[in-house]
Amino acid sequence: MNNSSWQGGKGVIAGGALAATALLLGAAADAATSQKLRYRFDSVSDPVTTVVDDSGKGHTGTVQTASGGEVVPVAGADGLGVQFPEVCTGAGCPRAVITAADAAALNPGTAPFTFGARVRLTLDDLTADHGSNLVQKGLYDTAQWKLQIDDAATGKPSCVVRTENGADAIKVKSPVGVADGAWHKVSCRRTSSELILLIDNVPQNSKPIAASYDISPTGEEVSIGAKSAGNNNDQYHGALDDVYFNLD
Repeated sequence: MNNSSWQGGKGVIAGGALAATALLLGAAADAATSQKLRYRFDSVSDPVTTVVDDSGKGHTGTVQTASGGEVVPVAGADGLGVQFPEVCTGAGCPRAVITAADAAALNPGTAPFTFGARVRLTLDDLTADHGSNLVQKGLYDTAQWKLQIDDAATGKPSCVVRTENGADAIKVKSPVGVADGAWHKVSCRRTSSELILLIDNVPQNSKPIAASYDISPTGEEVSIGAKSAGNNNDQYHGALDDVYFNLD
């Protein structure tokens, strides 16, 4: 496929807010004061090899693959998006991930932040064999922020954060799924008191988080579409667009 401009629709999920104040928070989800990373994917090659950081901060994304895996451009939520390898289970499956090097600006510590992506997938893009990691920095045994879909039956996303050495994990799972073939914006927001999961800017669930809870995955790379290109990599099999990380 040659590089070209595509146009795609934006999906909307109907969902009630947790409270009137949560509605206001959801409406302001894009009003971040400091954008640190953004991948719009509108100038990628086919197959994708590198991704420009549209935040201007220079966090270039690099595609890593194994067993014939590729990341390819597709019609996105706005312009181009990217598609990851189709569902496969067992040994030797195609694997692909987009990574960006560690940077201090992507280690929020105790500061409020928001991160997320636009996703498009169906239930056929999910498998009980493994989870589907969308975007993360850090692993289960390090400090971490992560957005994933680990519910193969209904496609419900969840936000996960961990402090030093993977301790005191906090997980917030959506009560509704997004695996309906439409584009949906899924995001995680950490405030001074809550970790909130939003779909299409509407808060779906939250858990309390202490103001002192430190999320500093120092030395860990950002991974998009999987946690790595290695075995057991929790490969995502759908499409992504507009991946971002903001300090609020």
